[in-house]
Amino acid sequence: MKISAVSEPTMKAKKPLRLEKRKRSRVSIRVPVSCVSVDSKDRPFGRNRGIVKNVSQTGLKLEAEKDVSSDRLKLAFMDFDKNTAEITGKVVFSRKTPSGTYQIGVQLQGNRLEIIRFVSNLVRLHHYTKEDA
Repeated sequence: MKISAVSEPTMKAKKPLRLEKRKRSRVSIRVPVSCVSVDSKDRPFGRNRGIVKNVSQTGLKLEAEKDVSSDRLKLAFMDFDKNTAEITGKVVFSRKTPSGTYQIGVQLQGNRLEIIRFVSNLVRLHHYTKEDA
């Protein structure tokens, strides 16, 4: 065995890149919302509060105080112009976090214009109310 004076660089094990499978990209935001579980006839029966963590043109992820009671939610918040913005969504997943809150994935429902208006208002509110670093 021959030992050379020049060391060869060692190869680190490369992690495989995580490819995004979503059709739409996500935008990180932080906006408080009211969440109400609704039944098949849109009757409310469970109230919750949460913070939208990210949003796309088709869905969002929020962190809520309590788990959802239904597979459908009505989300609402006060937009930049002090109007109530609301939309219904289908719960895609709900996971309890180590801190005791729940991460909830929601697929937004409604016509394209309603969804775009809701998402635009969320992003706009986030940008106008975030603190400068």
